[in-house]
Amino acid sequence: MKRTFIFIFLCCTLSCTKKLDLKPDSSIVLPQTISDLEQILDNDQMDITQALPQISADEYFIPSKQDLESTYLLTTRNASVWATDVYQGESQIADWNLPYKNIFYCNSVIDILQKQDISGDAERKRVKGWALFNRSYAFYNLLSTFSKAYDSNTASTDLGIPLRLSPAVDELAGRSSVQQCYEQVQKDLIEAAGLLQQNIIAEKRNRPSKVAAYALLARIYLSMREYEQAEQYADKTLEIYAILTDFNTLNKTSPNGFSHNSEEIIYHSRLDGTYFEFSMSEQSTSYGVNPEIIALYDPSDLRLPLYFQKNSLGNYNMKPINNTNTAPFTGLATDEIYLIKAECLARRGQTQDAMALLNQLLSTRWDSNATGTTKPYTNLSALNPDEALQKILLERRKSLIWRSLRWTDLKRLNLEGANIQLLRKIGDQTYTLMPNSPKYVLPIPEDERVLSGLTQNPR
Repeated sequence: MKRTFIFIFLCCTLSCTKKLDLKPDSSIVLPQTISDLEQILDNDQMDITQALPQISADEYFIPSKQDLESTYLLTTRNASVWATDVYQGESQIADWNLPYKNIFYCNSVIDILQKQDISGDAERKRVKGWALFNRSYAFYNLLSTFSKAYDSNTASTDLGIPLRLSPAVDELAGRSSVQQCYEQVQKDLIEAAGLLQQNIIAEKRNRPSKVAAYALLARIYLSMREYEQAEQYADKTLEIYAILTDFNTLNKTSPNGFSHNSEEIIYHSRLDGTYFEFSMSEQSTSYGVNPEIIALYDPSDLRLPLYFQKNSLGNYNMKPINNTNTAPFTGLATDEIYLIKAECLARRGQTQDAMALLNQLLSTRWDSNATGTTKPYTNLSALNPDEALQKILLERRKSLIWRSLRWTDLKRLNLEGANIQLLRKIGDQTYTLMPNSPKYVLPIPEDERVLSGLTQNPR
């Protein structure tokens, strides 16, 4: 397998070159077996997602100007204050390069399997579904970072990302439209759902399942504001897997309340650590969780002690998902699917059903022994669909904090007219991001733009 990965890595390293005169050594072993292909897809970078959307969002504050200016990379600093020039000459941007490396791996596996007869082979079908899922996941995360939010009125002309669908190392793809990109992502996921095994693989939640494909489709359609389809796939997900953890069974004083194998996790992915100062889950004084969000949690809400820890300044940081990795969880979980379903119900006027689903989720997050100034859980209610929607969106913000979902939510909700303005006050300076600003779209890294001739995003 070492020679297999040498071949794959070599191709991936050279995948951006315009012309390639490469004659592989005949001793290099090309991956062919199920084990070979699984090892390609199981590589430890395949489940990493972009950090710049998390750094650009409003879930944290920076305590001082010194904390901002002492960041290791200029990109970290600039993304946190929505600068016009994000990279300032820095190259090899991980948020762009790593997903495309993973897409290359997926394309390599798909290409190999397309040359084989897999019609009667459930294992090869599963591996192809795995590669299609991971490719669509990478494409979607690239879209969320480097393209406008989906708008049905402009999607056919808005610039998306290059859709690299072949492992050919000399292929240069231009930017497809946002519409074409989302259609490709949906096509990949629907095919993946038909190939993958139904059940989640315990202890290997970085491997997708049919339920993960449905959950990702629900997330994607929600981001597109296609609420009927989002609800459809939320239903498909919950029909297969609807487990919620009773937070009363967890140790709220533990330095980490969850693990990579927590039962609510449908598919595990984690945030890239390149821009670590303002994004990692650890005790850090360089950032603090936005106090406005902390104030939203009732004292009886177990999310408060299970999600957060205090640092030496008395600010809150996120707890790591386990003791060995401070990269925050960005994958798919059942709590997100409950919230998608509840939001879609509210948007089509089903107030009571929406609130019943929300209460089903929140009751598992409440201290069952609450007394005194805290209290046992009392069901939330709403008088109309709009009130229900606002309560669901508030709980979405509280439940899904630090999962790199807020940036996409801001983009779609501002298209709905939410008019959310972001402010970041650091020292005596206040930085502002206006609703629907072009700065909600990260620029294409300059080294990639020059090499591939891609049109740059306006800032």
